[in-house]
Amino acid sequence: MHPLTRKLLSWYRVHARELPWRTAPEPYATWLSEVIMQQTRVAQGTVYWERFLAQFPTVSDLAAAPTQEVMALWKGLGYYSRARNLHRAAQHIVSERRGELPVKSRDWAELPGIGPYTAAAIASICHGEAVPVIDGNVQRVMSRLFDIPDPVDRKQGRSAVETACLELVAAQSPGDSNQAWMELGALICTPKSPDCSNCPLADSCLSFERGTQLQRPVKQAKKAPKEVDVHFLIHLRKEGGIPMDWWIETRPDKGIWSQLEAFPCQMGPRKETVPEDAFGPIDHILTHRRMNAWFKTAPSEVPPPSQGRWVNIAEGEANWPRIIEKVLPELRSWIVKN
Repeated sequence: MHPLTRKLLSWYRVHARELPWRTAPEPYATWLSEVIMQQTRVAQGTVYWERFLAQFPTVSDLAAAPTQEVMALWKGLGYYSRARNLHRAAQHIVSERRGELPVKSRDWAELPGIGPYTAAAIASICHGEAVPVIDGNVQRVMSRLFDIPDPVDRKQGRSAVETACLELVAAQSPGDSNQAWMELGALICTPKSPDCSNCPLADSCLSFERGTQLQRPVKQAKKAPKEVDVHFLIHLRKEGGIPMDWWIETRPDKGIWSQLEAFPCQMGPRKETVPEDAFGPIDHILTHRRMNAWFKTAPSEVPPPSQGRWVNIAEGEANWPRIIEKVLPELRSWIVKN
C-alpha cells in the first residue's frame, strides 16, 4: 500500500462521516446512493435515498414501477436524466440479467447512465475490485497533491490524475481507499477554502508547499449559458366563465424536462420583445441555459393533439419541472384575475 494511502486511511477511520449506505454496503443501495448524490448535497440526497429504498426496496421493484412514479419520486433533485437512466438500468438488469446485479466495473459500465466513476465506486466498495474512483473531489485532491498544471478536463491533465489514482488505490481495501480520497475532498480539500492545517497529507502536498492550492485544479474556461425564451401556452377549461382546469402534457422521452408534465411550450433564442397579456418574465438557470419564461392563456379550450390531461387549477397535482413549480401560486392568482 502506498504510504500516502496508508496515512489517509488512518485519518478516514477516525473522521469519516456516518452515512447510511456505508453501513454494510450492498450493491443496489450503493448504486442508488451514487446516482442520487451526483450534483446533490448529502443532506438532501440522503432523504431521497431513503425514499427510494422505502418505495423500491429491490431492483425488481424499481424495474416494475411506472416511469411516472419514478419521476415523481425524483422530483426536486433535478438532472432528471439520472432518474430515467436509473429506471432503464433496473429494467435491463431484470430483463437481461434475470435480476442479478453486476459484479465487475466493466459490467456495471454497460448499463444506462453508469459511467466509469459510478461503475468503479460500486465494484470497489461492494466487491473489492481494485479500480480507482475519480469524481470531482478526487480530481481536485490529486491536482493539488501533485500540483498538476494542466487542465483536468483535457487529455493531459486527466491522464495525470488517472495515473496518480491508479498508483494510490489500495489493492487490499479499494472501497475504503476510494471513499477516503472522496471524503478528503469533501471535508478538507474543498474548492474555495481548503483546510490545509487539518489535512493529513499537507506535508506531502506540492500545492501546499508552493502556495498554489486555489489555482488547482486548472480547468478550461466555461462557456456562457445560452440565452433562450420559453413561451408556455395555457389552455383553460371553464365552468360559468370561471377557469377550473388547465391542460398539461407529458414531455417527450428525450430532451429538456423529459417525462415531466408542463404546459405546451415553444423555446427559441432570447428576444427583447415582451409578449402582450403574459405572465412573466420568469428567470430560470440550468447548467447550459438561462431561460426567460412567459406564460400566456390560449384563446381556445381545445388542447393540442398531444399526450396530456386536464388538471384542476386549485387542487390538482402534476409532475411539474422546477421552472413552473416555483411560480405556481402567483400563476394561479394571475389566471383567476385574468
